[in-house]
Amino acid sequence: MEGKSLKGVILAAGEGSRMNSVTYGAYPKELLPIGNVPTIRFVLEALKVAGLRKVLVVIDGKTKNGIVAGLGSGKRFGVDIGYIVQEKKVNFTGVGAAIYSVKGWIDENEDMLVACGDTILCDFSKSNPFSCVQPLLKVHKFMDAIATVFVYPTNSNPTRYGVVKFNKILKHNHILFGSLGNLVEKPSSDVAKAFRTNGYNYILTGYYIFKPKIFSYIERTKPDANGEIQITDSMELAREDGERICAVIHANGSKDGILPCHYWDMGIPEDYKEANKHLFDLDLKQLLR
Repeated sequence: MEGKSLKGVILAAGEGSRMNSVTYGAYPKELLPIGNVPTIRFVLEALKVAGLRKVLVVIDGKTKNGIVAGLGSGKRFGVDIGYIVQEKKVNFTGVGAAIYSVKGWIDENEDMLVACGDTILCDFSKSNPFSCVQPLLKVHKFMDAIATVFVYPTNSNPTRYGVVKFNKILKHNHILFGSLGNLVEKPSSDVAKAFRTNGYNYILTGYYIFKPKIFSYIERTKPDANGEIQITDSMELAREDGERICAVIHANGSKDGILPCHYWDMGIPEDYKEANKHLFDLDLKQLLR
């Protein structure tokens, strides 16, 4: 990323249908509180701690106005926030489409750090458990990849997620990373089994860094059976074209192997409950300044 600036993008336009049992479809999932802090605040903090001061938030104009009211200009959080309304079109929805909606706001000399607004990453081995993004920045610069993604090691069923296969896992200063040989969205059990490395599958967490060239691959990506443009498919197209796709594992490397950190998808009711258990008693006001 030598000579390049970096802009933050938070995706918050999703419908959140899996959380209807909690929100009743009337409340943005990104504003669901963890303790007394809305979920999207953790994501914003992760980008700020990583050094980003300009952040674009992608919203749905009909259902996510509460996010604009809550975050405002971002001044009180120490960042400059702008908003982009994702126009939902037939056969052009999904994470890939949401990322594509910021195309006109990203200069050719800007990479973008994209984060899903309902995802929380923590590393409690650090003084600030929300300072997890720095390894992603370091690896992206070092590997000069078109895309560098954060993945989580799991022993649970990975077939509802985007899953990656490493060519080889490297370790440097406790950072586990490597280039990817395949990416598949919602793989079959057989494919997931073939992708396992060191006893784990590695699922996409919703944190990515992209070069602007990724937009050309989103344009070429065919919608899936649900009419969604999957960014996993766009990255696979890029990889097949010879572009380098890399991943950083959200874990600490030690002599004992891979020690997973904490990851919660707030679009899943069980994860929302689990995140509240872990974070409720922390002094969040002290951590989120």
